Amino acid sequence: MFFSARPGKSRRKGAASSIRVESLEVRSLLTTYGLPWADPRSLSISFPGEGTPIGGTGNNIRQTLDTVAARGAWQQAALKAFQTWAEVANINVGLVGDRSDAFGAAGLASNDPRFGEFRIGSFSQTNVLANSVPWQPVAGTWSGDILLNSDVQWYLGHSQSQQPPGGSGYELRTVILHEAGNALGLSDVQQSGQVMSANYTNPRWTLQSADITAIQAIYGARVDIFETSANDSRATATPIIFSAAESAAGRAIRSGSLNTATDSDFYSFTVPANQTSATVTVWASGISLLESRLTVRKAQGGVLASDAVQSVFQNNGRVSLQGLNPGETYFIGVESQAGSDFRVGDYKVDVDYRAAGQLPSIIPQNHDAAKYNGKQRLQNADSISTAQLFGSVLVDSESGQNDRLMTAQALTSVPGFIAQSRYEATGAIATAVDRDLYTIVAPAGAIGSLNITLSALGTIRPDLTVVVMNQAGDRLASQLRAGSNGQQTLVVPNAVAGQTYVVGVWQRAGAVQSTGNYLLTADFSTDAVQMQTLTEQTLAVGTVDYALLSSNKSQLFRFDLTTLSPSAAKATVISIIDVRTQQQVGTVSATGGVTGSVFVWLPAGDYIIATRVYVQSSTVTGPVTYRLMADVVSDDDGPGYTDPTMPPPPSEQPPYTYNENPQGDPVVPTLPGPDDDPFYQIPWWEIVERYFETLFNQ
Repeated sequence: MFFSARPGKSRRKGAASSIRVESLEVRSLLTTYGLPWADPRSLSISFPGEGTPIGGTGNNIRQTLDTVAARGAWQQAALKAFQTWAEVANINVGLVGDRSDAFGAAGLASNDPRFGEFRIGSFSQTNVLANSVPWQPVAGTWSGDILLNSDVQWYLGHSQSQQPPGGSGYELRTVILHEAGNALGLSDVQQSGQVMSANYTNPRWTLQSADITAIQAIYGARVDIFETSANDSRATATPIIFSAAESAAGRAIRSGSLNTATDSDFYSFTVPANQTSATVTVWASGISLLESRLTVRKAQGGVLASDAVQSVFQNNGRVSLQGLNPGETYFIGVESQAGSDFRVGDYKVDVDYRAAGQLPSIIPQNHDAAKYNGKQRLQNADSISTAQLFGSVLVDSESGQNDRLMTAQALTSVPGFIAQSRYEATGAIATAVDRDLYTIVAPAGAIGSLNITLSALGTIRPDLTVVVMNQAGDRLASQLRAGSNGQQTLVVPNAVAGQTYVVGVWQRAGAVQSTGNYLLTADFSTDAVQMQTLTEQTLAVGTVDYALLSSNKSQLFRFDLTTLSPSAAKATVISIIDVRTQQQVGTVSATGGVTGSVFVWLPAGDYIIATRVYVQSSTVTGPVTYRLMADVVSDDDGPGYTDPTMPPPPSEQPPYTYNENPQGDPVVPTLPGPDDDPFYQIPWWEIVERYFETLFNQ
C-alpha cells in the first residue's frame, strides 16, 4: 500500500476490530538443518555474563537459574547435555571463557576466541521454552547459541517428583539436551519418546537409537582421529620422540582422544642425557569436557606419580617427576576418571623438561563471565593459545612479511559457506609502520556487495584502519561505518564476480595505540539458497510501502535489504515497528548496490514492515528498486509450552506469515485499553505515517 492516496480515517469507539487482510501471498520460513559445523572436533561452550546484549534486551541466565540450583550444578547440567551428544558422535565440546560481547557480534564462523560456538543465555520470550540457532551461513555468530525463556519455571532433576511445589515446571537438562541437538543440526521429530521429539513431556536425559542415528548421519560415529593403531597397553604405547626443535625447546605435545568410557591410551618417553626431572600434563580445558586420570609408570611397572581430575571446570591434570634416570624409558597412561559423567573427549599430552617457573599454569581463567559493563570483557579460559588475543601480547610479531601487494597473504574461503563467499583472518599490527595485506577472490556468478568487518582487540585496542584495493593498489569506492568496541565495517557496492580484491589493515592516522590484535572477516553478498525473497519492488522517491509480518512466538529473524538501483545516491530504509507498542524494534538501510543486514528478535505479535526510498542528491531522479529477503534462523523448543499470559497460538500455525498487500482500513489489534485511550484503535497506516514523520522531520 502506498501513501500517495490516504485511506479514510476511522476512530470508532468500542472493542478493537481485527486487521482486515487480503494477502497476495503468505510465506513461512524454516530454519535449515543437517548442516555440520566446519570443525566439529573443536567446538566449545561458554556462559556470557549477565546483561550481555541479546537484541534489544540483556542476558539474565544467572538471575533465572541461580534460584533453581547452585550455579555450578546448572552449568554442569548444560555441559552434561552437550557431552551426551559427544559420546556418540564425532565431535568435541570444550568449556571456554566468554568476554560477554553481544550475542550475534560480528566475528568468526567458528573458533572465535572471544566466546564459544555454543553460548548459553536467557531472556524473556513468548510461547517457547527455549530457542537455539543451528549452524548456518546466514546466522553469523548467532549460530550455536541457546537461549532459555527466563519466564519459564525451571527445575533440575531426572524425576518429576523433583518439580517445584504444585507439580509444575520444566526440567532444565532435558530442554538443553534437546536444544543442543538443534544447535548441532538436528531437526525436531514428531515421534514421542526421543530426545528430539517436538513436544516436551517428561525429563529425558538418555539418547534413543533414533537420536543416535540422526546425529551420526551428520557427523559420523565417534572415532579416534589420532591413532593409526591401538595404544591401549604399555606394549603398544605410542613413543613420544622429540624432534630437534622440540629438544631445543625442552617440550613435546601430542594429541590424543578417549573414545569410550573404558578407553585408555599409553605413551612412552625416554629421558635425555643430563635430565633428572620432568613434568607431564594432560590438557583438556577448552578442548573437551574429559575428566581424566593421568598415571606415569616405570618400565618395571611401578607407579611413579598420578593425578585425577576432580572437576569439569578445571579438567587439566599434571604430575611432577623427580629422580628420573637419563636414558630410561617411562610410560604415561591416560584414562577417564571412574564414575565421571565426562569420560570421553580429546586431549593433549605434554612432556616438559623445563624448570617449574617456565611451565604454563594448568588452572584456566574463570569460565564464569563477569557482568557485562558495556565493554568487551577480557576473560578467556583457554590458557594455552588464545588468551593473548585479549591482553597486551601480540598474536604475531611479524612486520614486513605481507606488507606489499606482491607479498599479500592469499586467504582461503571458510568451509561450510558458498565457495569464496566468506573469508576470515586473525592478525596483529606489530609496529607503527607494519601493514597487513590480504587477497580475496569474489565468487563466480551474480553477487552483490563486499562487506568487510575489522574488530580491534586487546586490553588497549589498537587504532586501526581497513581499506580495500584492486590488484594494482588503487583504492576502491567504499562506504565505511564505525561501530562500537573498535569495530569498523567497510562496504564495497556492486562487487565484481571472480575479481581479486586486496584488503589492507594498518595504523590509523593520528593513532594513540598503534599496535595490537584484530579479527578480520570479509563476506560477499550472494543469493543465499536458504533466504527467501519477501518482496522486490520499485517505489517513487518519498513514498512509503508497508506489509504485515505476524510471528506466533519468539524467533530470531535475519532481514537482508538490497537497493538494486546502482546509484550510490539512492537508498532504501526498512523499519520494523511493533504494532502493539508503536516502537521500532529493528531497522536496516542500504544505498545503491549495497546489501544491508540486521538480526531482530521478534516476540509473538504483529509487526509493520515499513519501507521508504529516498535520494541523497538533488541531481538524482527516478524511482528506486529494492529487494527484501528474510529467514528465521532460530528453532524453538516449546509446542508443549504456552505462556499463560499470552493467547494460545493456533494449532499447525506456520512460524510467521508475511502479508504484502493488506486491504481496506485496518485497525490495530492490541491488548484492551480504557475507552478514552484511542491507541488500540489507531489505523495501521497512521502508525506508519507518525513514525516516518518523526524519523524524517527531526
